[in-house]
Amino acid sequence: LLGALAFGAALHASRPDADTAVQIQPARIGDVALSVPQNLIGPETDDAGRLVGMVRLRLDWPSLGPAPLHGRNRLLVTLSPPDKVNEPATQLSVYARFLTPTVWSNPGGLVVRGFRKGSPYEGDELYVSVPDGRGFAARCPLHPGAGAALDELCRVTFRHRGVDVNIRFPRTIIADWELMLGGVRRTIDGVLR
Repeated sequence: LLGALAFGAALHASRPDADTAVQIQPARIGDVALSVPQNLIGPETDDAGRLVGMVRLRLDWPSLGPAPLHGRNRLLVTLSPPDKVNEPATQLSVYARFLTPTVWSNPGGLVVRGFRKGSPYEGDELYVSVPDGRGFAARCPLHPGAGAALDELCRVTFRHRGVDVNIRFPRTIIADWELMLGGVRRTIDGVLR
């Protein structure tokens, strides 16, 4: 009898708790339907009610699981409807007008270009994949302000499976850009319905 009671207690204790189960949040971005785990969205924020047709994910780096509310290694991912402005060729043509002629290499196989003084992007650097930047083109500030609200100051935007994906990330992980893009793409694939 004691053995049966102990077995029953152990079975009950190992059962998933309904309160700790991950809730799924349905979302739609244009024609794309998503089922997003609530723990990837993070806690409710003041702007959550204003997001229409968009989804924001907070991912831990490098695990790409749920990110802690505060932390230095996280990715802030915004999924939005496709916009012609976010196509790689369009982005690069806009940036090209403001770039300096100097090019230098960076870990991760990227090349770096600065922006001219007086341009809208002055104080930023553009990190691009070779040969043409279509695989990756991220803009990062050279000197973030002392009161910068975010640790994730670099940004890259690309299209994946019918949605535009904007990732804000810390400069410290830029050399791992291929792992980051691949992981974010797999995360998005996992929430598509």
